[in-house]
Amino acid sequence: MRFGGWCTTADIAFLAYGFNPYLFYYLQKRPNWTELLKGKEGKLYSIIVLDNSTGVEANKIKSFDYKKCIASFDKPLELREIDYKEYPVFGFIFTETKENNFVELENILNSDLNEFISINT
Repeated sequence: MRFGGWCTTADIAFLAYGFNPYLFYYLQKRPNWTELLKGKEGKLYSIIVLDNSTGVEANKIKSFDYKKCIASFDKPLELREIDYKEYPVFGFIFTETKENNFVELENILNSDLNEFISINT
């Protein structure tokens, strides 16, 4: 369990900075942060957990619009869809966000995600 589960800071390290922290740990290597951070000024890297905060039971949700959700980010790095009928999350999104566009992170943090679901009728 040391290295986490579905999504971890190790995943975002790979997606944002291009190195495998598991391998670095195993090989006792240190990242060259001076090189890795070049061109990353003013950028934020995030893991977004798409918790089912809709207030709607999973068995009443027909679908989750992943395309619409991911389109609300300027630079999504990866989307991991999860079976929300089995687990209480829709998925995980890894993003790169410019500091001056922090509003895209605020929007998803404040959302109950209802705008992305359709309900069984």
